[in-house]
Amino acid sequence: MHKSKSVLCLGIILMTTSLQAHHAMEFIELESYSTAPQGAFVFHLHHDYMVDDVDQPNLDHWEMTPGMSYGITDRLMIDVHSHFAKFGTGHLVLPSLALTYPDGPSPFMEAMAFALQYKITEKGPIDMGLSLTYEEPFSRSVDLLGGQRLFGLDLIINKSFGGHRILLLNLIAEMDGDEEGYAWGLGLRTPLTPDVHGIAAGIELQGDFEGEISLLPGIYFPLGMQDIVFKTGLEFTSDGASRSNLTLMYLF
Repeated sequence: MHKSKSVLCLGIILMTTSLQAHHAMEFIELESYSTAPQGAFVFHLHHDYMVDDVDQPNLDHWEMTPGMSYGITDRLMIDVHSHFAKFGTGHLVLPSLALTYPDGPSPFMEAMAFALQYKITEKGPIDMGLSLTYEEPFSRSVDLLGGQRLFGLDLIINKSFGGHRILLLNLIAEMDGDEEGYAWGLGLRTPLTPDVHGIAAGIELQGDFEGEISLLPGIYFPLGMQDIVFKTGLEFTSDGASRSNLTLMYLF
């Protein structure tokens, strides 16, 4: 739950993993319109390394996120994932804690998250979906980071073109404890070869409504079959923060 308390900071929505679309089928961070087919599972595993300030390495942190999604119907998907993370001393809520944890606390289970995603429309010129997320911090996150319960709502607007090209818009609202945050995301995805199911690339532009933005270019590799995909990308924000991502997804 390692988030800034300012709703104007990208650290709430863009550069933390509180509401990242870990179960996203098409992109790295943006919530995609696609869902798992009825009765199908999606196992997903993510590694993120975040640099909040290049001049303050005590703010660096990394996170491993394993999760599982399940297609209740062809239009309704449920997701459960957890966060296992390591934080520098700059994230501790009390400066005195740095005396106990001079290198930051050891990695620990930070939070458990649950999400529902539903396709509102289907087979239209523009498709719409909705994602609801709830995240519960574990006690260690509360004690060390000031973690709070988080609720999120994401409106997904999707336009598909021939050859598996996608234009996507996310409109995001979240409640982090008593703080509200709002953001938007725009994504474009396209195959890189004549094989529309082969290697693809995407670019994700995200921001709040105060002018802060981030850019996340990524590339997506099918590993021998369409049901296994490896994704990777680098994200950079207008305030100098950055993040690397590695994602593995398996549909079965």
